[in-house]
Amino acid sequence: MQKIIALFLAVMFLVAGISAPAARAAQDAGAAAILSTMLPGVGEWYNRGWRGTYPWVECIAGYICCLVQISSVMDAANGNTDEGIRIDFWSAPVK
Repeated sequence: MQKIIALFLAVMFLVAGISAPAARAAQDAGAAAILSTMLPGVGEWYNRGWRGTYPWVECIAGYICCLVQISSVMDAANGNTDEGIRIDFWSAPVK
């Protein structure tokens, strides 16, 4: 089990390391949405200018529940910078 967790974390950091420099080149909604597609919650973190802590809870919850990942992508594409997880999936994101 420890090997699986270590592999998962290594893959997450690898994807973040590959995608983050490409996203820094052009700060836009598309880059934030792509980041949240690969790692839920990272798009909002990107919109905050990489300030604050890494969104671990949203990232893990996004891989467990696809609705969390979809709402993360929608929030990132709309330019939201909130750190919390949006649980009301049925409503539109608030700007």
